Amino acid sequence: MKKITTLLLCLLLATSVMAQLKKSRLGSNSNQHITLGIGASYPVFDCPGTIGGAANLSYTYYFMPQLGLRGELGYAYLRYEPSASGPFSLSVNNTSTSSGTEISGSGAKIDGLHAGDISAQVVYNYFIDKGQRRENNSGSFVPERAYLFGGVGCFLYDAYPTGNSVGISASFPIGTGVAWSVGANWAISLDATWRFTLTDNMDAITPEQFMPDCYATLCLSVTYKIPKQRIGSKETRIRTKRNKACDPRKGCDYTFF
Repeated sequence: MKKITTLLLCLLLATSVMAQLKKSRLGSNSNQHITLGIGASYPVFDCPGTIGGAANLSYTYYFMPQLGLRGELGYAYLRYEPSASGPFSLSVNNTSTSSGTEISGSGAKIDGLHAGDISAQVVYNYFIDKGQRRENNSGSFVPERAYLFGGVGCFLYDAYPTGNSVGISASFPIGTGVAWSVGANWAISLDATWRFTLTDNMDAITPEQFMPDCYATLCLSVTYKIPKQRIGSKETRIRTKRNKACDPRKGCDYTFF
């Protein structure tokens, strides 16, 4: 009986030690995220648009679990059908227009332009799954967070229809997204962004009423959460010692996602 009791005590001690080691090795309490996304874009011009490509690269720093600041580089290829009316009108019987867009007898072809912006955005996590602690390394259908974001930036676009090589304007990205945890330091997310601009000549059409050209993007992204702690560091030892007094059921180990 004494041997069985000793064996059970040793097993319990080993389990506790392994749990602490696993907890200290996982870095999911990171407040620095690097995200790369790829997806689709859709222009909202004075003429019909169609789906094009999009991509983005961003860095986010969270000052607290709910609030962060993000810097983003974005790119989109905006595809649209040049309008058949207005100062840049198309003629079905001709092979070119004053804007240089070629057409055929079956109608105007789809044209496109390159657009990119650099922006600073505020990110607000309005939902965070606090049930996931650092020692929980498994994936889940429940998102780890859902968020809103918005900001201001500089916007560049291909302005060849107007006779210029590059156009520049201010951009105002706003949007929402949802992220799922994949392991300790990785996540996948789906972001929907609407970008306002202060220009109305991206499509080379100038109607009587000023209607800014805008576009939307939908991107599937992969995020790497830079580990905040290292194995054996002073910070890790302090956190581990402090968390021993916590009740895990209350999510005391939760800091960042």
